[in-house]
Amino acid sequence: MHDINFIIIENERLNFENSVVKVKQFITRRLNYFNAKSINFTKSTLLIEKIKMLSNKADYIAVIDIMNPIVDIELLKYAKETLEKTKEKVIVVEGAVPGTQFEYLLGPSVDSIRDELLLYYFSQEKYNNQFNLYKYKRLKMFLILNKLIEDMPELSIDALMNKLCKMEIFERLAAFGEDINIKYYDVCPHCGGNLISLPMRMSQAFCGYIPNSRPLYHKCIKCNLVVLSPYIENEKGYLIYDKWDKQDFVISHNNPYNSKSTRCNLEIIVDKLPEKVRCIDLGGGMGNYSKYLKMSFPDWEITHSDFSIKQNQELEDMGIQTKALNFLQDEIGRNEYDLITAWEVIEHVPYEKIEFMLDNIYSALYGGGYFVFSTPNFDSPLCKMNDFYAICPPFHYLCFGEKWLLDFFHSKPQWKIISYKACADFLDDSDMWCDYMSRTAPSFQLRATADVLKLLLTKEENKKLLLNNNIGTEIIVVLQKQ
Repeated sequence: MHDINFIIIENERLNFENSVVKVKQFITRRLNYFNAKSINFTKSTLLIEKIKMLSNKADYIAVIDIMNPIVDIELLKYAKETLEKTKEKVIVVEGAVPGTQFEYLLGPSVDSIRDELLLYYFSQEKYNNQFNLYKYKRLKMFLILNKLIEDMPELSIDALMNKLCKMEIFERLAAFGEDINIKYYDVCPHCGGNLISLPMRMSQAFCGYIPNSRPLYHKCIKCNLVVLSPYIENEKGYLIYDKWDKQDFVISHNNPYNSKSTRCNLEIIVDKLPEKVRCIDLGGGMGNYSKYLKMSFPDWEITHSDFSIKQNQELEDMGIQTKALNFLQDEIGRNEYDLITAWEVIEHVPYEKIEFMLDNIYSALYGGGYFVFSTPNFDSPLCKMNDFYAICPPFHYLCFGEKWLLDFFHSKPQWKIISYKACADFLDDSDMWCDYMSRTAPSFQLRATADVLKLLLTKEENKKLLLNNNIGTEIIVVLQKQ
C-alpha cells in the first residue's frame, strides 16, 4: 500500500464517549502496518479539496468512511489491480463485509469522483457479518474487541474471523462484551425437545461481530420455540442495558407509535375500559408509546417504566409518571392497573422468568384488566425472510411463534385470549429496512431482491395484503385477566 494515500472521512457520531480517539488510533495503526503512503482525516465537506491536493501521476487515493474502520487490505489490492488492468479511473465496491470496505479508490492523476466502476466482492457472502460502527451497540463491541485482541489492527479479515471464533472471544461477544457468566441450553427449556441451530443468512443488524460459524439461535423440533444459546444469566441481564444500548434509542428517528400504527389501535378494548384508565407500559424504552397514549387519551393515568438508564424528564413534563422497574425482580403493583402493555419486550425475558413475568403482570391488573403485548412471530415468513427472529442478540432471549403463544395461553385459565393479529416493524419503516438489506445482504441476489421489495412496499395496499394474510414480523396479542 506504499503508493496509496488514504483519506478518512470523519463522523461526529464518534464523539460519544470520545470514541473517535480510539477509532482513529486503530485506523492509523492498521494502515501504517500495511504501509500506507499517507493518512489524512478530514470532514466530508472538504473531501474533494483533499482529493485534488493529493492527486498526482504516481499515487492512488483510497477514500474511507471512519465508521468502516477494519479496512480490508486484500480488497484494496484487488481493486488496485482491477484499476491497473481496466484503465478505469474510479472504483466502488459492493459485497464486502460492512465495515471493511472503501468508499472510492481513485487511480493516479484523478482529482474527482465520477464514472465509477462497480466491483463485486464476496467477503460478506463468506462471513455475513456487520463491522461498521453506525450502531452504538457495534461501536461498543468494536472497542472491546480492540482490547481483547491486541494485534487486531494488523489482522487480515480471515485472521480476524478466526479469532472471533475462539471460545473466549465468542462468549464475550455473546454477553455483549460484558465479563459475566453465560449459560447454554442442551434441550428446549419448555418441552425438553431437541434443538437445531438456525444459521443466519442476512447481515446481523445490531451486534454484528458474532461469527456465523457459531449460531446463537436454536429451534426446538418438538414445540418450535426458538431460544438463544448461549445466553446471559438472568441475574446479570440488566447489565447489557447500558449507555451504548441507550444511545441507539436516543438518536433513533424511527417511532412506530402513531395513529396509523396497528400497535396503537386499541378499539377492541377501549370501550370496555373505565373512563379514567390506569396504564403502565413495561420496557418502554425512551417512552414513545407512553407519549402517544397521553396525547391520545389525556385523562388516562399513564406510567412509563424501564430500567433507570432509560428514564427521562420529558415524560414527566408531559404528565406521564415514570418508574424505574426491573419487572423480573420487582413487583409491578397489586390490583393497580386497567391496562398493561409491553411492546417488543417478552422476547427480552429468559424462558425461566416467563412465568414470573406473567404472574407479576396478573397481580398488577385489576380483575378484568388487559395485557397487550407484541413480539416477533417466527411462524411468519416475513420474520424468517429477514432473519428478523435473530435481530438483536443477546438482548432477545426467545422468539415465539403464533401457534406456540396460542397453545401456551390456552393452557392458562387465568388468561383469556381476546385477539391476536399481525403487525410489522419491517413494514412500518420498509424503506429503511430494504435500504439496509440492499447494502448489507450477503449476496448480490439478495441485495437485488431487497430493491424489488422496496418498490413493491411503496404501495400501502401491498403492506395491507401482507398484514391481512397474517404476514408480519411481529404478532400483537390481547389478553384479559380472568
